[in-house]
Amino acid sequence: MGKQRKTWTTDVKEAIVLSVLRGELGVAEAARQHDVNESLIHSWKAQFLEAGRARLAGDRPDQGVSLLEREND
Repeated sequence: MGKQRKTWTTDVKEAIVLSVLRGELGVAEAARQHDVNESLIHSWKAQFLEAGRARLAGDRPDQGVSLLEREND
């Protein structure tokens, strides 16, 4: 059988991304310490920053739900 995929909790992902953004660790060093592929850290970092940008722009995660609820009413 194939190798089982490893999963990381949101808290672990956040800690890794924040340590890279703060400059405490480089991407390569964080990848070695946490046994994560560098490209995955880059992906998490991009997702983290994009979500922050969207939130600052006023996007709210529940906007789609609210819109659907109003449509249903």
